[in-house]
Amino acid sequence: MMFAVVHLLVILQLIVPAIGVQRYDNAIEKLTKGGKLDGKSSQKLDDKSGRKLNDKSSEKLDDKTRETIGDKAHVDAGLTSRVTFNDTADWTFLSGKLDSSSRVTHYDMAEWTGLGEMNRLGVTKYKNKAFKRKRADGKFSWPDAVNREGAHLYSGAKDLTECVAWGWHHPANLFATIPVGSPLIDDEGNIYLGADDAIRKFDASGNLSWSYAPRGQLAAAPTLSNECPSARRLADSVMDDLTAEEEALLRPDWVKGNGSDMEQSLQFFKDFKIGDLIKVKAGSSYRADGSELYSAGDQGQISSVVPDEDGKYKRAVIQWTRTGGKSAVKFDAIKNHFARVEPKIETACTPVLIASTTNGYVFAISLADGLEQWAIQGTSTIAGVKGALAAKEGFVWVATNRCTDRYCYRYRNQTNTLTPGNTVVRALNVVTGVEQCSYVPSAPLWNFNPIWGEDGNVFFNDQEGRLYSLNRANCENTWDPAGGELGTYTEAAAVYDSRSKVVVAMGMSPYKGAGCNPYVAPGILTSCGNFAFKQGVIKGYNASSGRLLWTRTTAHPPASAVVGQVWGQTRLVVTIGFHCSLGSPTRILGMEPHNGGVRWDKEGPTLWTSMCAGDKEGGDIRRATGGRSTCSPGSWSAPVIDSSGDVYVGNQVGELQRWGSPTQRNADFGVQSSLVTGVAFQDSSIALGPDFMAVATCTSLIVFGTSCNNFDANESNGNWTFPPHGYSTD
Repeated sequence: MMFAVVHLLVILQLIVPAIGVQRYDNAIEKLTKGGKLDGKSSQKLDDKSGRKLNDKSSEKLDDKTRETIGDKAHVDAGLTSRVTFNDTADWTFLSGKLDSSSRVTHYDMAEWTGLGEMNRLGVTKYKNKAFKRKRADGKFSWPDAVNREGAHLYSGAKDLTECVAWGWHHPANLFATIPVGSPLIDDEGNIYLGADDAIRKFDASGNLSWSYAPRGQLAAAPTLSNECPSARRLADSVMDDLTAEEEALLRPDWVKGNGSDMEQSLQFFKDFKIGDLIKVKAGSSYRADGSELYSAGDQGQISSVVPDEDGKYKRAVIQWTRTGGKSAVKFDAIKNHFARVEPKIETACTPVLIASTTNGYVFAISLADGLEQWAIQGTSTIAGVKGALAAKEGFVWVATNRCTDRYCYRYRNQTNTLTPGNTVVRALNVVTGVEQCSYVPSAPLWNFNPIWGEDGNVFFNDQEGRLYSLNRANCENTWDPAGGELGTYTEAAAVYDSRSKVVVAMGMSPYKGAGCNPYVAPGILTSCGNFAFKQGVIKGYNASSGRLLWTRTTAHPPASAVVGQVWGQTRLVVTIGFHCSLGSPTRILGMEPHNGGVRWDKEGPTLWTSMCAGDKEGGDIRRATGGRSTCSPGSWSAPVIDSSGDVYVGNQVGELQRWGSPTQRNADFGVQSSLVTGVAFQDSSIALGPDFMAVATCTSLIVFGTSCNNFDANESNGNWTFPPHGYSTD
């Protein structure tokens, strides 16, 4: 016992000061690592998060300055903001600039050491390589951890031992932090890595630009966004249900026919459109039933059109910000009393990274400098670390509100602490953080991965394997949730094949045995759950209707999947195996997404320890520094299929693999190259860029050149088999 205490004290003395320099002590960091410190910002320690805050951006909110933002409110998108919401999902908005300089550290270009030697920021270069950076179309190369829309454009590294260009881990030691999700890559080839202690921005050559310390532990993999929500899209959330006759007036070119009514409608749509923001002109006001609906200077939004007394559609419905009321105004009177306001949201779109934390925050930071743009906080926490955020059309989708009682689990005993989950899906405006809409699934969400459909919908499955398809405009079901087994628990996430219009959900077959009855209190017990050799299930559904197309059972729990082109054929690649469990076998399957037919079924590595690679070795250090003691990822990372049809995947035994076939025959499909890291990989760990591949393990970031023959031949390869990265060519 005495030896253990002395051992722990030694670890604390050696590790904590070093981590303190990187995470908290900006002044020392500036002197020793080239970081820039804003001398104007005094710093203090926030008890809620353990991070340093600027006094101007204190966590304490002045109740007197809050404005309630509900369905009846307009947000000035020109202001950066902090937003909070309460138990009833109401949102409040505080105007004013949020000074977040105390959370961001900027770095000058680090002084590079020799190849194979780590510099003071934790970066080690192994070879000299100039990567392509700029993407011509302005789109992000890898904007989130789950939607691999650009994977078919890029090639991965073919030799995983010879193509390593550079790597990073925390400069204090290998286990000082745990990355969260895959690296993200913007249109200029910059790499963003979320981790337990900070979010960091690197350029493609390994130069660290800035780091941002969030208000708590990241709950899910972050996402990038450079899209703004359109005014018409914003109006979708407040528009009433329209009849077919109303729908004909939504756009000017839809208006058909002749006569004065149609001329009046056409003139209205020349000047205004549904979704426009308007302002009351001076001298105009209106009262009804003893209350004021609007007065000069008030702003509102045109939300729909309604019939006049004679049944003809000649009135526009305006929803007012200040009073919260609605009024119907004739088309010919709108121009006389109201002026159209150009929405700031169309022009104030800053490329941002958006993330969430387990203590309830969702926030956005600028890609250029890491400064916070907005933050929201709920009274409930967010379950993590698992899943991902994703942004589309100016709205980010995030799972929030951790389940805190057994009733939200319905059929599972809540005493099982290994099955946390979130109970609400929210779509938030990427510019302001204001909620567009929300949805409560039938069962909690654990590995929430929003996947984009082609009909304006988003797919995901809950922890019981139940599949959902929501309208991205209003969070309503496009068809009834499909599948799912009561009380079961899966860590796998749905994937979508745009070619065959099939969405695939993965879960578990019904549990059998004592304690597995979901219908009697207290539900399925902890002794009845997912283990190795527990049967899983994969189901394919019609993406338009939700109709079940095919079902296939698996010998072990499903882990992850991807759809892509392999040798010119569309393949659903599925990995199976229970994670971080002694003697847990794994397999990798190639399937036809349209019918579930299996084209290959190959054996993967078996884990011969009770923890995923690296978790036992780093447990003492992580506990001593107050972080998560284990990474505990899935048995496989989510596979990625590159432009040549090769499959890249990491596993729980600490090995990155490239699977393929030199003959392009299913029978010859196997491991073509591998890199032993000694630590397991994130659930989503691999990102492809124009000329490089970035991979996140449970300790590090590794960047590969995809064309190894382009490395500088005049430089030696360096020695990269040594600690602390622990890479091996075995």
